Amino acid sequence: MNCIITLEEINQTNRQFYKAFETAFIESLNKYQSRIYPNENAEKLLWYYIKTNGEYIGSVWLEKEENQTYAVLGIFIADESHRNKGFGSKAIRLMLDKAVLINVDEVHLNVRENNIRAINCYRNIGFVETEKYETDKGIAAIKMVYRI
Repeated sequence: MNCIITLEEINQTNRQFYKAFETAFIESLNKYQSRIYPNENAEKLLWYYIKTNGEYIGSVWLEKEENQTYAVLGIFIADESHRNKGFGSKAIRLMLDKAVLINVDEVHLNVRENNIRAINCYRNIGFVETEKYETDKGIAAIKMVYRI
Protein backbone atom coordinates (compact mmCIF):
# COMPACT_ATOMS: atom_id res chain seq x y z
CA MET A 1 0.00 0.00 0.00
CA ASN A 2 1.22 3.49 -0.79
CA CYS A 3 0.99 5.53 2.40
CA ILE A 4 2.66 8.79 3.20
CA ILE A 5 3.80 9.36 6.75
CA THR A 6 6.35 11.49 8.50
CA LEU A 7 7.94 11.11 11.88
CA GLU A 8 8.07 14.11 14.19
CA GLU A 9 10.42 13.90 17.14
CA ILE A 10 8.70 14.12 20.51
CA ASN A 11 10.47 16.71 22.66
CA GLN A 12 9.74 19.27 25.36
CA THR A 13 8.28 21.70 22.81
CA ASN A 14 5.58 19.36 21.47
CA ARG A 15 5.28 16.89 24.34
CA GLN A 16 2.02 18.46 25.61
CA PHE A 17 0.25 17.12 22.52
CA TYR A 18 0.97 13.56 23.63
CA LYS A 19 -1.33 13.78 26.64
CA ALA A 20 -4.19 15.04 24.48
CA PHE A 21 -3.36 12.35 21.96
CA GLU A 22 -3.41 9.66 24.66
CA THR A 23 -6.68 10.95 26.14
CA ALA A 24 -8.41 11.04 22.76
CA PHE A 25 -7.63 7.39 22.05
CA ILE A 26 -7.36 5.88 25.54
CA GLU A 27 -10.23 3.42 25.09
CA SER A 28 -8.91 1.93 21.89
CA LEU A 29 -5.35 1.97 23.23
CA ASN A 30 -6.28 0.04 26.36
CA LYS A 31 -8.02 -2.51 24.18
CA TYR A 32 -4.93 -3.24 22.07
CA GLN A 33 -1.79 -1.98 23.76
CA SER A 34 0.29 -2.92 26.75
CA ARG A 35 2.39 0.22 26.73
CA ILE A 36 2.04 3.56 25.00
CA TYR A 37 5.05 5.30 26.53
CA PRO A 38 8.70 4.41 26.13
CA ASN A 39 11.06 4.15 29.07
CA GLU A 40 12.07 7.78 29.28
CA ASN A 41 14.93 6.84 31.60
CA ALA A 42 16.56 4.66 28.96
CA GLU A 43 20.18 5.50 28.17
CA LYS A 44 19.21 6.33 24.55
CA LEU A 45 15.71 7.13 23.36
CA LEU A 46 14.43 7.99 19.90
CA TRP A 47 10.72 8.85 20.21
CA TYR A 48 8.47 10.13 17.42
CA TYR A 49 4.89 10.92 16.57
CA ILE A 50 3.63 9.16 13.46
CA LYS A 51 1.88 11.73 11.26
CA THR A 52 -0.14 11.53 8.09
CA ASN A 53 -1.87 14.49 6.44
CA GLY A 54 -0.78 16.65 9.37
CA GLU A 55 -2.55 14.39 11.89
CA TYR A 56 -0.90 12.48 14.72
CA ILE A 57 -1.98 8.86 14.36
CA GLY A 58 0.42 7.08 16.68
CA SER A 59 3.86 6.88 18.18
CA VAL A 60 7.02 4.86 17.57
CA TRP A 61 10.24 4.62 19.55
CA LEU A 62 13.55 2.87 20.04
CA GLU A 63 14.94 2.65 23.54
CA LYS A 64 18.37 1.36 24.49
CA GLU A 65 19.62 0.55 27.96
CA GLU A 66 23.19 0.97 29.09
CA ASN A 67 25.60 -1.79 27.96
CA GLN A 68 23.07 -3.30 25.53
CA THR A 69 23.87 -3.90 21.87
CA TYR A 70 20.19 -3.82 20.94
CA ALA A 71 17.26 -1.43 21.16
CA VAL A 72 13.63 -2.20 21.93
CA LEU A 73 11.00 -1.04 19.45
CA GLY A 74 7.62 0.21 20.56
CA ILE A 75 4.82 1.31 18.26
CA PHE A 76 1.13 1.94 18.26
CA ILE A 77 -1.40 3.25 15.78
CA ALA A 78 -4.05 4.78 18.00
CA ASP A 79 -6.99 5.31 15.69
CA GLU A 80 -8.42 2.09 14.26
CA SER A 81 -9.23 3.85 10.98
CA HIS A 82 -5.48 4.09 10.30
CA ARG A 83 -4.72 0.42 10.93
CA ASN A 84 -4.13 -2.10 8.13
CA LYS A 85 -3.09 0.67 5.75
CA GLY A 86 0.69 0.33 5.92
CA PHE A 87 1.35 3.28 8.24
CA GLY A 88 2.86 1.09 10.96
CA SER A 89 5.12 -0.79 8.55
CA LYS A 90 6.37 2.46 7.08
CA ALA A 91 7.01 3.96 10.54
CA ILE A 92 8.93 0.85 11.65
CA ARG A 93 11.10 0.92 8.52
CA LEU A 94 11.89 4.60 9.14
CA MET A 95 12.82 3.79 12.75
CA LEU A 96 15.04 0.89 11.71
CA ASP A 97 16.94 3.37 9.52
CA LYS A 98 17.44 5.52 12.64
CA ALA A 99 18.83 2.62 14.71
CA VAL A 100 22.36 3.56 13.59
CA LEU A 101 21.99 6.77 15.62
CA ILE A 102 22.06 4.76 18.84
CA ASN A 103 24.68 2.22 17.74
CA VAL A 104 22.82 -1.08 17.97
CA ASP A 105 23.21 -4.43 16.20
CA GLU A 106 19.62 -5.58 16.68
CA VAL A 107 16.13 -4.29 17.34
CA HIS A 108 13.89 -6.35 19.61
CA LEU A 109 10.14 -6.19 20.15
CA ASN A 110 7.51 -8.03 22.13
CA VAL A 111 4.07 -8.77 20.75
CA ARG A 112 1.02 -10.55 22.07
CA GLU A 113 0.76 -14.02 20.56
CA ASN A 114 -2.85 -13.39 19.50
CA ASN A 115 -1.96 -10.17 17.61
CA ILE A 116 -1.63 -11.95 14.26
CA ARG A 117 -1.87 -8.74 12.20
CA ALA A 118 1.13 -7.23 14.03
CA ILE A 119 3.14 -10.48 13.90
CA ASN A 120 2.64 -10.69 10.12
CA CYS A 121 3.64 -7.04 9.76
CA TYR A 122 6.85 -7.61 11.73
CA ARG A 123 7.70 -10.77 9.76
CA ASN A 124 7.21 -8.93 6.45
CA ILE A 125 9.67 -6.28 7.62
CA GLY A 126 12.25 -8.93 8.52
CA PHE A 127 11.78 -9.59 12.24
CA VAL A 128 12.17 -13.22 13.28
CA GLU A 129 10.57 -14.97 16.21
CA THR A 130 13.12 -15.89 18.89
CA GLU A 131 11.09 -16.81 21.95
CA LYS A 132 7.56 -17.48 23.19
CA TYR A 133 6.84 -16.62 26.81
CA GLU A 134 4.14 -15.60 29.25
CA THR A 135 4.16 -12.12 30.78
CA ASP A 136 3.81 -11.53 34.49
CA LYS A 137 0.16 -10.68 33.73
CA GLY A 138 -0.36 -14.12 32.16
CA ILE A 139 -0.40 -12.93 28.54
CA ALA A 140 1.10 -15.21 25.89
CA ALA A 141 3.75 -13.20 24.05
CA ILE A 142 6.46 -13.52 21.41
CA LYS A 143 9.87 -11.87 21.30
CA MET A 144 11.01 -10.95 17.80
CA VAL A 145 14.38 -9.65 16.59
CA TYR A 146 15.55 -7.67 13.56
CA ARG A 147 19.29 -7.82 12.85
CA ILE A 148 20.77 -4.61 11.47
